[in-house]
Amino acid sequence: MFDTPADAQAQLAQYFSRPQVEMIVGALVPTLVFRPLPRDKAGDEQGLGGTRIGGIPDLPPGLAWPRRTNPADGEAIAGRGNAEAGEEMRRHFRKELPYAFFAQVDFGEAARQARGQSTPAAALPGQGRLLFFYDLTAGPWDNGTGSARVIWDESPRESLAVQAMPPDLATAAEAHRAEIAKVNREFKLPLPKPDSGTPYGGPTRPMRLHATLRPPAIESLEMDAATALKAALARDDDEAGFRDAYQDLFAKAFDSYYGASNAGRRNQLLGSPLPEQSDPRFEAEIVTRFGVQHLDRDRIAAHRAEIEAGQRTWRLLLQIDVGDFLQADGEGTVYFLIRDTDLSERRFDRVVAVYQQT
Repeated sequence: MFDTPADAQAQLAQYFSRPQVEMIVGALVPTLVFRPLPRDKAGDEQGLGGTRIGGIPDLPPGLAWPRRTNPADGEAIAGRGNAEAGEEMRRHFRKELPYAFFAQVDFGEAARQARGQSTPAAALPGQGRLLFFYDLTAGPWDNGTGSARVIWDESPRESLAVQAMPPDLATAAEAHRAEIAKVNREFKLPLPKPDSGTPYGGPTRPMRLHATLRPPAIESLEMDAATALKAALARDDDEAGFRDAYQDLFAKAFDSYYGASNAGRRNQLLGSPLPEQSDPRFEAEIVTRFGVQHLDRDRIAAHRAEIEAGQRTWRLLLQIDVGDFLQADGEGTVYFLIRDTDLSERRFDRVVAVYQQT
């Protein structure tokens, strides 16, 4: 959102008083965002191993596209949806399809962004790339490690090869498009675009990473650390409407409700998450500590201290807006989260995926 603190001060001064601007600037969180590369230049500027959202991952020989085997708790997962969604998940699990490929991040590019700047990229490895896969069919009902696979590939670029989508995944995608087209014809709705995404993959979009500064969401843990800003936003007697102005600025900057052009602004690497509900680190701690998707109010109250302490050990790794990933109608955000200790030990196999939808 802002390239530098000075840039932030200049932009925020149009909406807030000087003391309010200082509070917001002091709370800004370093973040890496995705910026699209022009398609006609992507091949020359990026090449194999470059950062992208959607499409096909670049893999070396011997590294297979991960598949989701039929989970032992598949019936429990299917039972979380309505009858139609549950039956779709049961069929999906029986097929044991590969995960949808969500994104590829070039660590070399992330490291270059970190040079001389206050970005969280220093916590990442300095070489290779991170590959993000997600089960978009069942994942919205299945927060945890099972719905995601994150792979750190250290192979040199020259060893990578252009991949093809696994045949069964491509067949599932085409069947999904055909079903949507059939329904849309029946109700005289526009047909889906040929290059629009499906739950089995999104269109290829080469990206560049860009270091920026973002204000924390009111629901995020980073807001707790910004004590002065949090207190000002919490005042009940705020006649000047500071809280409303802050929320309005935040929504217009990031909320896909304000148009398709905003959806991509929710995509980010590291930094403070942009929740659709509560901070997703809360849900990551719940599912990891208790082995359940949700806790009732009484259990949350009984364990609040340990949950709040535990959620602060998690870090946002990647956040992707589903509608932007599909480049079509779609709801929700997928958050890939990792504990600080697992990140330092490069245990990307322990990444937890959390899905939220308003």
